[in-house]
Amino acid sequence: MNHALRAVMSRHALGYVGVSGLCLVMHNLWMIATDSVGMMLPLAVVSSFLLVNTTAYVLHSLISFRREMSVAAWLRYLLAMSVTNIPLTWATTWIWAEAIGLPMYWAAPIASVCMIIINYLMARWTIGRHSPARRR
Repeated sequence: MNHALRAVMSRHALGYVGVSGLCLVMHNLWMIATDSVGMMLPLAVVSSFLLVNTTAYVLHSLISFRREMSVAAWLRYLLAMSVTNIPLTWATTWIWAEAIGLPMYWAAPIASVCMIIINYLMARWTIGRHSPARRR
């Protein structure tokens, strides 16, 4: 792998990890806050999804993939994340815990790593591939 390609991949990976970490913290703080004021769980989950995934789209566009933002790319991103995250989280956990037979204290973290990889690939597909590069 040449030096330029390694630098681009490293930038994407570091940006992605930073944005994802921030979004993970945002989600947890939002869920704790909404629970403390008595918001119903379904509304808390949907509002967190919209808040966190909109923030993720903006930051991934600017930092991780350096792409221009568009309504079409944002909608693709929201669709990809909403349609896939819940069933894939269930599926990856089921594979490790039930099909392979790992105890949950191993299966859940492995499933989380799988979801990080899947979410990176989906974000790269929905944002990085279809949107023009940002001008500096």
